Amino acid sequence: MPKRLDSVLIATCADILDESGERVRHNGPAWPMIDYFTARCPRVTVLELSQPRKGMVNRPQLSRYENGKRVSFKTWGPMGTKPFAVSDEAAGPRTFMRLKLRDLLACFWAAGVHRQRYDLFIGVESLLAICGGVLERIGMVKDSVYYISDWSPWKFQNKTLNKIYLEMDRAACLLCDHIWNFTYTIEEARRDILKFDATHFGRQHWVPFGFIQDGVTLPPDEVVDLNRLVFCGGVGPENGLDIAIEALPAIREKLPDIHLDVLGDGPDLPGLKARASELGLDGAVTWHGYVSDRRRILDAQLGAGLALAPYAPLETSVKRYGDVIKIREAIGCGLPIITTSVPPSHLEVRQKNLGRVIEYSPDALAQAVLELLTDRETYFAVRANVVAASGDNRWENIYGRTLEAMGYGPWGATLTAS
Repeated sequence: MPKRLDSVLIATCADILDESGERVRHNGPAWPMIDYFTARCPRVTVLELSQPRKGMVNRPQLSRYENGKRVSFKTWGPMGTKPFAVSDEAAGPRTFMRLKLRDLLACFWAAGVHRQRYDLFIGVESLLAICGGVLERIGMVKDSVYYISDWSPWKFQNKTLNKIYLEMDRAACLLCDHIWNFTYTIEEARRDILKFDATHFGRQHWVPFGFIQDGVTLPPDEVVDLNRLVFCGGVGPENGLDIAIEALPAIREKLPDIHLDVLGDGPDLPGLKARASELGLDGAVTWHGYVSDRRRILDAQLGAGLALAPYAPLETSVKRYGDVIKIREAIGCGLPIITTSVPPSHLEVRQKNLGRVIEYSPDALAQAVLELLTDRETYFAVRANVVAASGDNRWENIYGRTLEAMGYGPWGATLTAS
């Protein structure tokens, strides 16, 4: 007998609403999860715990949705916020212990505000999931989920901090009924690298990154430009743009009109620009720099020939445990992919024939590009596979099949907001 799901409490370390209560746009899982549950579950409560970045809201914020409509918006008062505040000058991508304490206290505050028992608690990251496990044990939650969106056995260079991080991961796995891993390699790494005993862990599910459509319409085959390659992402040692630049001269010998669009910035950018000039590629590469407008990123991929995601096989690369957004975006845009065996999603690329999985070298990349772009029949057969896969890659399908696996299915009927 499927379980009913009438109420959900979501706790996430993400910037969701600004100080006026308006949506903050980003491509993480927070908004797709909120949109999914508020459309299908009568009562949804969302705790937002902002990250310490300049200009972001510094306080815990709580939104309540009933039958698809937001009916209340509460914030922690100044007395509960000021002791934990991080100034714009100090804000940055690092761990603040006082914010961890804030998150812990705010989670219990959020669970008690509406004085109800929740059918399901979803905690994004380990500390919030631990809170969910405790809330379940004191009777405020029926089922708890540990949702992992960013994980690595080598998350922090500081060994003590990394040990604490891994022990919190283990505790969350022990306390929660279900564990949503972005990649299957997370479960494998716990077992094979960390030697965790999963006997008493919650049930682990593969919940990959989904594609937010934003009005995207896949172009027909006849308008695809087979002379255009796209690279999106950071320009650093992990992401492999260097071998793409080195491969371009060989590609141009067979495809003289080939062009590479690079959307991204990073420490290797000046050196790669100089190298491209040395190789005579000034007219063959457009350096767009960092692009924050997601619509521009999607437009750059729609109608292109191939997406390049040739990750370097670095031993401690976090790409081995993350669901690479650029590959999911490429699939969503109907764009065949060239990647390496580093990201876990390479298995999908290989098994579903969504592009090519190559060794990390300029020669291998050039060979894969030429194999696909000089044979229209082969290329468009691959593209048809990508277009077919794009539907499975949507958040609503990912969450739907995960909840069914948890016993809440069939799960798909939507509410009508009154």
